[in-house]
Amino acid sequence: MKVKKTRICSVLFVVAISALLSINPLKAFADPVTLTLVSVGGQSAGPYVFPYYISVKGPGIATTKPLMCLGYFEEISFCESWSANIVPAAGNTQYEEAAYIFSLADATGASATTVADAQWANWELFEPTAAGSLPSGLHQSDITAMLNTAALYVHNNPNSNLYYSYELYIPVVGSQSSGGTPQVFMGDPPFTPAPEPGSLFLLGTGLLGLAIFVYRRRLIA
Repeated sequence: MKVKKTRICSVLFVVAISALLSINPLKAFADPVTLTLVSVGGQSAGPYVFPYYISVKGPGIATTKPLMCLGYFEEISFCESWSANIVPAAGNTQYEEAAYIFSLADATGASATTVADAQWANWELFEPTAAGSLPSGLHQSDITAMLNTAALYVHNNPNSNLYYSYELYIPVVGSQSSGGTPQVFMGDPPFTPAPEPGSLFLLGTGLLGLAIFVYRRRLIA
């Protein structure tokens, strides 16, 4: 019985100290990541639509992800690199609407037309004058309907988990290796916010107190 109590006490102590040592405000995604445009899927000429295959490198991140561009008039070049901050789509109405639209393009089995419509809908969401550059193969009425559906969805579902399923890559102005300011990009997997320092402190101190309590009870026993 003493062995079990000792083990429990040790485990609680280690967990408590780990929680206290991990307190570092906004550690997850606090530092900008480095993005590099690798390729664009299945297209030989622009304007390119989703997916943009972009290398993402930073603390705990090293991968190439398919992202959707949210800025029509900004531009990047192949192999160009820049820094970006990762933020969740949730909490910003436009970004939540963009997440809904992106989910249509990101869905398994989405047709090329749906992907193109979603790409242009997101461009027009942030830069309405992009509509003047719409390719002849697409219909503005379809894109307008998608934008209206997205706005209605966000209005009727203010707390939807969908908004947490996507993250945004906001460029750090001046960090690009060439050309103009890079676009904002959206993608998944979901953004995972770091625990708040206050929560970690409460968890750590609570577990530490419990460990001391168990240890003192063991001495009394």
